[in-house]
Amino acid sequence: MYRDSMQGAAPHQPRIVFALMSAVAPAAGVDQLVRALAPHTVLVHHDFSQQPEFRLTAPNAVFVPEPVPTGWAVFGFVDGIFHTLRHALAEHDFDYLQLLSPSCLPIKPMAQFEQHLCGPADAHFDCIDLLDDVDALMSVGYRAFTPEGSLRHRFTRRLTWTYFGREHARRDEAGIWIRSGGRSGVLPKLALGTMRAVSRPALGRHLFDRDFRPYYGSVWFGARRSVLRSLVDGFDRQGVRAYFSRLRIAEEFLIPTLLMQAGASKGPINHYVHRFNEAHPGLLLEEHLEMLRGQPAFFARKFPVDVDARVRQRVLQELCTGGAPGAGESVAAPAPLEQHPARGPIAAEPVADAAAAAMIKGRAIGRA
Repeated sequence: MYRDSMQGAAPHQPRIVFALMSAVAPAAGVDQLVRALAPHTVLVHHDFSQQPEFRLTAPNAVFVPEPVPTGWAVFGFVDGIFHTLRHALAEHDFDYLQLLSPSCLPIKPMAQFEQHLCGPADAHFDCIDLLDDVDALMSVGYRAFTPEGSLRHRFTRRLTWTYFGREHARRDEAGIWIRSGGRSGVLPKLALGTMRAVSRPALGRHLFDRDFRPYYGSVWFGARRSVLRSLVDGFDRQGVRAYFSRLRIAEEFLIPTLLMQAGASKGPINHYVHRFNEAHPGLLLEEHLEMLRGQPAFFARKFPVDVDARVRQRVLQELCTGGAPGAGESVAAPAPLEQHPARGPIAAEPVADAAAAAMIKGRAIGRA
């Protein structure tokens, strides 16, 4: 199933593959991002059902064959991620994979990211233990322990408002945000006690226990090949997909939980995720440029996807190139892959227009 013959890499130069989840963002913005990641290969999982006319010209872009339908807050997004991971493990030689979205951009030169990956960490992500963090438990526990739309889901969601009230503090961490600072009084204490009871599998009817603890955090992780194998194996465990497919925005629980289950040495998340506005990260603008310069992260989101956005141009020219050619300029084509999975030999030509029909045809397989 997995391709583990990784030959030809320099002793201290990790071979990186990027996995890019694409659906509705303009092709020009995706192309710009892919070029900024050169010389590394970018596996593009694009949902052609949402944007059939999707053309990329970046020579380091490779489409994931037979993509599955995706979308925001639907489980197809999770299926698309794991479909991409399986494809990467089975077909490509690499040491490390970083997951990205079209609204991400690098904010440091790629050489610094490569050097960073020579460190001891096997995976880079961040998360919060739901059972050890009262704020997290009361903010999102209802999403982790109950199926979306169920009576239990609606009931436990009300416990959040009973505990925090309408006025509350917040914590922005782990690439997400949670409410903070529960109220005093009898009703908030009853709400907390009820949620703690629901967190026990006997009452909550979920699959979390001492050996499978629930974690909450950003989906935008990076990990070594061995960790990805553990991640895919964990997803394939009996009952895992069936359970998580019923949760709201399941990837924010599933990915951190499986990464923690992998037991790999953990490093800080490679992303800076801008302050959330409810369920969505805020938009990074030109006024945030100096703040981004000081971030220890190597990528940031959420940027405008318009290639003409001034903030994108300045980030690519001033932060991520280190004086190298900008994303709008030509870059040397990498050669880690001999052929595009859907079209045959790669050339320095657009790889997406003719592939669209093949990808659309493959959606029927992806749904099965």
